[in-house]
Amino acid sequence: MGKGAKKRKKKIDSEEAGSDSSADYNSMKSFEVEPPKDKYEVFKIPDYVRYYPEDGGNFEYVVFMESTKPEQPLGARDMMSLANSLKRYNKGVKQLQRINKFKIGVIFERPGLANAALTNKKFLDSHSLKASIPASSSEVTGVITHVPTDLSNEQIYSALTSTKNIVTIRRFMRRVKNDFGEFNLEPTKTVSITFSCPNLPESVDLNSWRFELRPYIPPVKQCLKCLRYGHIAKFCKNAERCSICGESHNFKVCTKLPKDASCCHCKGNHIAISSQCPVKKEQIELNKQKVETRSYASIINQKSFPPLKQHPTDLLASLLNSDQILNMVVESVVKLVAMHKNSEASICSQSIKDTLLDTIKRNKKSQ
Repeated sequence: MGKGAKKRKKKIDSEEAGSDSSADYNSMKSFEVEPPKDKYEVFKIPDYVRYYPEDGGNFEYVVFMESTKPEQPLGARDMMSLANSLKRYNKGVKQLQRINKFKIGVIFERPGLANAALTNKKFLDSHSLKASIPASSSEVTGVITHVPTDLSNEQIYSALTSTKNIVTIRRFMRRVKNDFGEFNLEPTKTVSITFSCPNLPESVDLNSWRFELRPYIPPVKQCLKCLRYGHIAKFCKNAERCSICGESHNFKVCTKLPKDASCCHCKGNHIAISSQCPVKKEQIELNKQKVETRSYASIINQKSFPPLKQHPTDLLASLLNSDQILNMVVESVVKLVAMHKNSEASICSQSIKDTLLDTIKRNKKSQ
């Protein structure tokens, strides 16, 4: 289960908590949990299953289903028969969508119905299927820094308290070249925490030390075989390309030096996997835009809202330059003043609106 919130006795500034020189972490080493053989192995709570929250607020809830038998992909099955079975043994199926030959998406209108399909063991077993939901629908990941490297991921989990359920702890590792020219993985002081909720908490407590959370930006997926973005080499079926010259061979046999490289994406003087590539920078920015903190501020500022086609000042200029619109406004004002003078009606926002609408209607009829 997740970690429950504990009452804080003292609020610690995030910079003070992250400083190695000022913070005494000796008390963190006294946990009873024995670290695993690999103390930096990703820690996940056992038997965890993703579910849609009841207050998710989505219009659709998708459940991914794929075959448990690789030799029998869904694309090779009778899709009409499968659709009938899905709708017969799972309530609330709204729509079906083919993702690829191995996976389909089953769309439900309510989260409870989608969650029921995840646990419909009888149906899943009888059709050799496994079900899951996308992590982005029920989980959010944040990052904390300045975490002592002598703590294992399991020890970190044991010491954490939060208002949200914690399901995964992962420490960031970096590759360091040793004296023999080999690369070793060394731990950093940055740790990611995944919560089973759609909204990222502001902070967590690590053995009473408060750590501020910032959104986790996932790395860009770039295939080291074909060099395209969006997938990795393990699943690539494209032809191999050299990251130095862009030709159809492995970079290890390339006769060009990296200083003479020509990027196959932007034609710049760098290798195709360089972080300096403008195309890669665009992909990184896209990843940042996809990360939703789901706070009020992010909702009202999100780019999914359609932008105004005209700037307000441009719109005002267009209106002032339209003789027809100005004439209707003037006609309405004159009529309102005359009505008020004769005490037929008082001037208010509603009377102005009604008079202007009446003027527009009469102008339309006369055209």
